[in-house]
Amino acid sequence: MSAMFALIDLVVIGIFYAVYGTKRTYSEGMLLGVHLPQSAAESGEVTAFMARYHRNTKIFYAVNVVISTAVCGVCFWYFSVFMIIWSVWLLEFCIGAMVLLYGNHRKLYDMKVERGWIGSSGSRIMAVDTKAAARSGRMGLSAWWHLLFCALILMPCLDADIRKYMMTSEDGWIFPVTGLLVSLTFGILHAAILRMRNKVYSEDSDLNVEINRMQKNVWSWALVGSSLFNAAAYLFVVSGIDANGWLSTGVLVIYCIMESMPGVFMIGGFFYMRSRKEKLLQKNAHPLYIDDDVYWKNGWYSNPNDKRLMVQDWACSWNYTTNMAKPAGKICMFLAIVFVAVCLVWGCVEMWKIDFVPIGVNVSEDQVEITSGYSDYVIDCDDITGVELLEKLPDDDYRKINGGEDPHKMLGRFKGENTGKCRMYLYVGYTPILEITTGDGPVYVNSEDGEKTEEWMRELSAEVDNEVKE
Repeated sequence: MSAMFALIDLVVIGIFYAVYGTKRTYSEGMLLGVHLPQSAAESGEVTAFMARYHRNTKIFYAVNVVISTAVCGVCFWYFSVFMIIWSVWLLEFCIGAMVLLYGNHRKLYDMKVERGWIGSSGSRIMAVDTKAAARSGRMGLSAWWHLLFCALILMPCLDADIRKYMMTSEDGWIFPVTGLLVSLTFGILHAAILRMRNKVYSEDSDLNVEINRMQKNVWSWALVGSSLFNAAAYLFVVSGIDANGWLSTGVLVIYCIMESMPGVFMIGGFFYMRSRKEKLLQKNAHPLYIDDDVYWKNGWYSNPNDKRLMVQDWACSWNYTTNMAKPAGKICMFLAIVFVAVCLVWGCVEMWKIDFVPIGVNVSEDQVEITSGYSDYVIDCDDITGVELLEKLPDDDYRKINGGEDPHKMLGRFKGENTGKCRMYLYVGYTPILEITTGDGPVYVNSEDGEKTEEWMRELSAEVDNEVKE
């Protein structure tokens, strides 16, 4: 787990650095998102400012590589403590990266205003290319392709055995529902990108059309390819289910690899678009610079005269941001922040409960209640067909369906290749283990105190005997 999170952290930091932290050069009349004449961009004052910015950026990202790696060491203790510290680090990193970028953007903008610099000669505050705008909806592949991939995901439901597996298995619905949601998300994103207004780069309308068509075509192919691999991953999983409804580790590994391909398509598409765009702009004989810095001065877009809700971000051409001058823009941003904050807090609280709320068993006249930090589980005494003390778990390959599993505890629903579906409320490494056999599969539970587990066994045995006598 520690190695996995360390790798994830390096990937996240690498993506942030590639998108927001790399050395920014003067391009399209802009430096760090601020329109400047080339003479100002090459002045000693601005050169020194950018050198400080690049140095501070490298220090910030290097320090966060060290911190994130150190934080992952907490995984060897309690996972919930690690998640809390990791969430704090992630917030620090994301906020710090944006403050570093936006703060220096604002400083350069203020410098521009103080010095009286204007954008490159002929700059305009806005521009419209009617020819390019008229072709906005005629570029890229159709977003309707994603419905075909949704149909492919639903196609296995025609098989009676697959339908039975989906209805009877606790995890049978996870893969198809996930596949459908992913494909529909790609489809919505695809449709939104195709509807985006074309950007104006030049007084040459044909060049504007060519660049915008290239970008929308690349996005279309990347999203269609992503949706295709998502559907293929699900079909592969379905073909790998054995007669007992079991998926081998190899099948799951290949599934994860196939589901990671959308990330490859997106990143590859971004770098291809950037390279291709630079080559196309090299033959731009009549560049057109849009000096709209006043609307971006704080780092985000705020233009009350623009009817658009979503606009292309200055910091990353493949990212879109909301128009904060519109009430809907503020609401979207607020809801996004609240959603992320609630998810982080909720996740940390639930993991804390899993680690530190003790496992307990309460036996009453007609039911047995098992309590834990993950969830409580109630068993009717009528459903209990046997109880037994085990020195260890049955030798099987168990896979978690939902719940929590770490070096300290195993909580929730599991599935064994031979045992089938079962529930576990266990402290790892502690014996004995109480096995409660029910019509819905066995339940395994224990305590850190072996005598407590034996006491649960005596109480349950007495209650089961009474039920049998009655």
